[in-house]
Amino acid sequence: MIRPMIFKSAQFSSRLAAFAAAIAVFLLISSSVSAAARCKEVHGRYVEHAVSENCTSPVGLCIAGEYSGNVKGMFSGAATALIPTADTPTTGVVMFTSDSVIHANVGGKSGDLTIKNAGAFHTVGAGEIVDLQYITGGTGDFSGATGAIRASGTFVNGSGQSEYEGSICLP
Repeated sequence: MIRPMIFKSAQFSSRLAAFAAAIAVFLLISSSVSAAARCKEVHGRYVEHAVSENCTSPVGLCIAGEYSGNVKGMFSGAATALIPTADTPTTGVVMFTSDSVIHANVGGKSGDLTIKNAGAFHTVGAGEIVDLQYITGGTGDFSGATGAIRASGTFVNGSGQSEYEGSICLP
């Protein structure tokens, strides 16, 4: 009699372990789906221009402009570094970092998005620019926001325009 009881107990433990594993997989999948649902894909355009008034950039370059598309709103930014590389004399490309804030409206939510930018800028020709805008937080509906926006366009004679795409994630 004891032997069948142990067998049933082992069988029960095996089924319980399988059930627990199934629950763990379900929770993992549902948390991944939940995390994805918190992120909103965005795309559109923005225009920008250099500004000198109240410019706090340590390298003397500040910008302002306006986003349109899924992200709508005015923005401002200040370059924190302009970094020539060993190839700059040949390519005319300079790396940059900057801090910016978008006073944003996205899908019925509003507040400020705080951004750390890193990119490359072609200082000659058409002034091609690429920019990774890493979202580090925000205010209002965007408190705790994360995500990244990729932009590419041009910046010539103190003004430019770019197209963007990426995602904004809320906690």
